[in-house]
Amino acid sequence: MSCRPFAVMLGGALAIAGCATHAGRPDPVEPLTLDLTRTAEREVMARYRLRAPTTALHFPQALGGYRADAWRAADPGFRWVDEGDGERVERIDGRPFRTVAFAIAIDYRALPKSYAPFSPFSQGGALVHSGQFHACLAAPCEQPAPLSVRVDAPGATIGVEGRRTPARERFVSRDEGTNIFIGTLQPVDADGFVAIIDPGLPPATRQHLDRSLPDAIRGFAAIYGPLSFKPELYVSIDDTPEKNGRISTQGGTLPRQIFMHFDGENARERVAAGDALWLDWFFAHEAAHLFQQDKFGKLVGDDQVGWMHEGGADALAALAMAARGPAARAYVLSREQAAEKACADGVAVTALPKAKGEGKFDLHYQCGLIIWLALDQALRRGGKDGLHDLNRALFAAVRGGQPWGEPLLFETARQLGVAPSLLAQIARLTQGSSTDAVDAVSMLGPVGAQSLQP
Repeated sequence: MSCRPFAVMLGGALAIAGCATHAGRPDPVEPLTLDLTRTAEREVMARYRLRAPTTALHFPQALGGYRADAWRAADPGFRWVDEGDGERVERIDGRPFRTVAFAIAIDYRALPKSYAPFSPFSQGGALVHSGQFHACLAAPCEQPAPLSVRVDAPGATIGVEGRRTPARERFVSRDEGTNIFIGTLQPVDADGFVAIIDPGLPPATRQHLDRSLPDAIRGFAAIYGPLSFKPELYVSIDDTPEKNGRISTQGGTLPRQIFMHFDGENARERVAAGDALWLDWFFAHEAAHLFQQDKFGKLVGDDQVGWMHEGGADALAALAMAARGPAARAYVLSREQAAEKACADGVAVTALPKAKGEGKFDLHYQCGLIIWLALDQALRRGGKDGLHDLNRALFAAVRGGQPWGEPLLFETARQLGVAPSLLAQIARLTQGSSTDAVDAVSMLGPVGAQSLQP
């Protein structure tokens, strides 16, 4: 897959970022298909149809019990069963079946290490994440096959894969899925992207994001060349109080898409009172992912060394914002200092390669930021264009067929002149013992912080 979203608490709100999928036209052979029908303003019916009978339908992630809680089977003869890291749905009597249907409320739900299935808009309509509907015909369900999806939404427009179609659409959802827009809001052709923005967003926040994402896209385009596509931006807000009282902010990147959702009681007030510089960081980070996707020519994500993917995007965001003036630079320096401390504290108890499995994926962002900024500074000292020269070389190598990963990064950095001693410190952080990793952070952090100075 491309990358897993992560979750951190920021100012009392849950922030999630990450990425996933490609999509295409339906495959000619479809052993499993999904009909997704909007039956009411805030409900959909998901009906799976199988070409041959099966005794169970398997899902790769259990999502913290979300499906068992929220997917109401049209036939009460079905049940959910945990299955390793995933789950399956089966008939209680064990008999085979060829179809199973669920009524699902269109409601935001914060999920562990995963995008929410729905992001409602305040005036109606929603984003639907197709990846949460991926399933397998056999266990273990680790890499679900492409899923042919038919979407029916009478009275609404369906937006998927850059198309906008009235009432009905069909596509193939691959990898981790894509966002489907169902609603009546019309897209706006903005500066470098197409946007669907919730009219319930506070005007000042809307004005700020109208500047923030274009600034990030223009800045990276000046360095790496323009994107080969026009990305889509979705921003939604829903201030309906959640039953558990939770307030959340979710954001992330899928191929050709950036999205953000503000959810929970008093969402508008929270957004209006929030730090606009956090939004700048978010959009710069997600824009960096768009350029990573485009310039590599394929998806490379968190399942292929998370600190490289997420830390690289954070470092690009940091460099972009540090160049915007004193206020943005001060904000970036505070984030770098916080990341340095969090990385050192984290690797003292959890080795970086084990962080994801132990629920500490944030370490890939924090430690990755420190590593990439140190590489940037080392290259600048050698007369290079820092991180940008390194990225250009990596883009070319991956497009040429070399596998994305630590060996390629280390060799490319070495060829560009990064000292073996600095690469050894990075290896101590990413591969060494806890003592080695903590010592490496104390040496790499001050080096990278110099790249953020005027």
